[in-house]
Amino acid sequence: APLFEIELAELRTAGGAPTPLAAMRARLGADPSTSWAAYVVGVLSVLLHEVAGAAFGGMDIVVSSRVPEGKGVSSSAAVEVATMMAVLGASGLSVGSDEAVALLCQKVENLVVGAPCGVMDQMASALGRSGGLLALLCQPAEVRPPVPIPPHVRLWGIDSGVRHSVGGSDYGSVRTAAFMGRAILRATAPERCAALEHLVHLSPSELSALPPLPEALTGAAFAAAHGSHGDAVTTVDPAREYAVARCAAHPVDEHFRVGAFELALRAPPTAAQLPLLGELMFQSHASYSAIGLGSEGTDLLVRLVRAEGGANGLHGAKITGGGSGGTVCVLGEAGAAAEAAFARVLQRYRETSGHEPYVVEGSSAGALQFGHAVVRLKAV
Repeated sequence: APLFEIELAELRTAGGAPTPLAAMRARLGADPSTSWAAYVVGVLSVLLHEVAGAAFGGMDIVVSSRVPEGKGVSSSAAVEVATMMAVLGASGLSVGSDEAVALLCQKVENLVVGAPCGVMDQMASALGRSGGLLALLCQPAEVRPPVPIPPHVRLWGIDSGVRHSVGGSDYGSVRTAAFMGRAILRATAPERCAALEHLVHLSPSELSALPPLPEALTGAAFAAAHGSHGDAVTTVDPAREYAVARCAAHPVDEHFRVGAFELALRAPPTAAQLPLLGELMFQSHASYSAIGLGSEGTDLLVRLVRAEGGANGLHGAKITGGGSGGTVCVLGEAGAAAEAAFARVLQRYRETSGHEPYVVEGSSAGALQFGHAVVRLKAV
């Protein structure tokens, strides 16, 4: 349904306190046809909880977007951040810092929408910079200087046509399994891991030297041995089997790959630079597939890019975001040969999948750099 209405009074309890976010989640998710409104109304609820003195009169919010829904290009984060910027601009409220805008939007998604996402998408939507890649350490949200995209490098995003959702069970089970892995390491290797806050504080070699994690473990067996997995936004399903070892290794390996990617991208261009960057992307995609976040469409796109190869100017590709469908990012050279190869990838994907790919290119300014626009109607 394209229209959702809610009484302002529903945002507060009878005693005047903000309505608990869990209650707002149930209210906004009750009708699947309007559950999208949680991304918008949730902004108001979170602000009432988090910003002293926040108060709102009635308002109309019109949502218009060219971002493909559910395609791994941060569509949910985009609408949260856009709504947040509009509400802050209209109300005169301040949340204290640029990072706080994204962190509050993550709370909307975690606690009102009910999707156990990290903060990467909200940070990119809020703090993106034209011509650069966002450098973000998600512990929980340390923003570093952007990494410039060199002029000889091109980046494209291809919508696979496969719907993606960070609220889906696959993404949630992978996150749950990673937290289970951390809990097990704390118990089985206390001398190294008793105070382990984040798995990525281990290097790949350090993880490989620790007692091996179980390849598969049911939620019931984990709970019996370890109790809580320590994650506030996911729950362990006793009846489900979790791929603990692979899911715990993925963030460790990915953290290392991202650091290597940044160093290689910042380095002076050499003949080995683009092949190295591309290999890191291919490794990342393979890791996503190994933990169950691949999809037929995104895997096909990556294979098509690999088939064109560096000889034709395309060096790497990987799924983006939470996986399980969505968008594939492609790395290539700036030049006619890579453009032609990219066009061939699109054509072959059309022929094989029957889907018309939606393409995005480069990087652009985030909402905070844009700010907000004020429109005043002038009497005639």
